[in-house]
Amino acid sequence: MELVKECYGFRVVCSVHPEARDVVEAFFGPGEPPADAPEVHLTFDVVDGAGVPSENPPHTLEVIASNPITIDTGNSRAVIVPDEWKATVTLARGDLDDQIVWGRWILERLFLYLVCRSPRHYPLHAGAVGVDGRTMMLSAPTGTGKSTFTFWCLHRGAELFGEDIMVRHMDDPSRTAWGYSQVVYLDEETITRAGLAGADVSSVAPGEKARVQLPESFRERLHTKADLDAAVFLVRDGSTGNRPLSLDEAVKRCWDDISTGKTDQAVLDAVDADLRTLLADLPLYEFSLDGDLDDCYDELRDLR
Repeated sequence: MELVKECYGFRVVCSVHPEARDVVEAFFGPGEPPADAPEVHLTFDVVDGAGVPSENPPHTLEVIASNPITIDTGNSRAVIVPDEWKATVTLARGDLDDQIVWGRWILERLFLYLVCRSPRHYPLHAGAVGVDGRTMMLSAPTGTGKSTFTFWCLHRGAELFGEDIMVRHMDDPSRTAWGYSQVVYLDEETITRAGLAGADVSSVAPGEKARVQLPESFRERLHTKADLDAAVFLVRDGSTGNRPLSLDEAVKRCWDDISTGKTDQAVLDAVDADLRTLLADLPLYEFSLDGDLDDCYDELRDLR
């Protein structure tokens, strides 16, 4: 069967083995792709598993640079051809109920790798929320608490456009970035505090946050297309508190992420120019996450 889905603003044409349909529906959700979106073609096959535990495959720059790119968990795998915007995902029957395997290790990485290898797209390590009618991108280094705070904004009533990666389409002249809002990654304390114990929660590994499929009660506030009104750069232990940032400071904080997988200098120059255009004239802030999540959310709402 063929299913057409949306992910990060792409039109994803899926040729699906009947047994993999639930996986496809769970990962992509109900969103419709834009009419003029670039296409990704995925084939989903299902095979008997090898009967061994699945393993987290390597997630490195060397993997991103390979051609084709192979993601192999021991039982399930994906083979990605970046230049052709296509991939074959082969799922073991024993992994069909394991969202860590098909969600975190395969499909989330598959789209990240395609974006990193593309000369016309790039990823921002950021989420985005809609607060009081303004769409704010929230960027931060790993370990800052971005994912937890982004979810907490949703919990407090904000709209969610993405939690970890926002994708920029460089051929789009608007101030738009695309996210993935089906899933959040949270620690056990936050899951309990937010009353998410009944959601579809899967542990990743000891000491890591769990993958949480957001329940239907959030559906009306989950979106993917973020038309940005501000960009906020989260910090911990910030002695300066909340302050404006210059465009050069903001670009510097994004550079390691947006340049991942890109080696051609002309492409890097184009990425730099596009990011500057995206952020130009937007309010740019450094925002301290020190303190209670509720207090931080209230302070975020006050940013002007």
